Amino acid sequence: MLIRSATRRGFTLIEVVVVMAILLLLAAVVLPSIGVFRGDTRQRAAADMIRSELAAARGRAMIEGRPYRVAIGTNGERIRRAPDGPDFAEAAAFDRTDGNATVVEYALEYATVELLSTPSAASDSDGTWTTIAVLLPSGTCLDDSIVIGVRDREKKDDAPLRVQIRGLTGTSRVLPAGTEVR
Repeated sequence: MLIRSATRRGFTLIEVVVVMAILLLLAAVVLPSIGVFRGDTRQRAAADMIRSELAAARGRAMIEGRPYRVAIGTNGERIRRAPDGPDFAEAAAFDRTDGNATVVEYALEYATVELLSTPSAASDSDGTWTTIAVLLPSGTCLDDSIVIGVRDREKKDDAPLRVQIRGLTGTSRVLPAGTEVR
């Protein structure tokens, strides 16, 4: 007598349930740690954008022989670079950084910016812009030391990444956590 072995064409319900449970367990362990990989990259990207606008304003001020102002919107979500003067807020602006653009204004995508120190340059008269730096034709900054805080919009409770603008040189640097401003 010939005995045929039974061939199975699928999986049993128990096998499928066990595999699904293992996959759910792995997802529960892996998914929360994916956000850790991003870390503070959004804050650092916004800080780099601010630093690049400060450098561009300093360069333009030195080349053109007139002061340039860098300001943030009162809600901290926009940045603007333009020649300093009474028409700072009204001048037509490009919505992206451009080497040839005199006036640039754009939104910070994932971060907000706040002023952590008080500069001597006042806010714009209509209250839409808060000046963070006025860079002079000599390459210096109007204020001695300005500190700006950059926060990730999704992590508002986290400590801000701090950017210091040095007045004598008109340059900026990102301050490590816990560093005191000198």
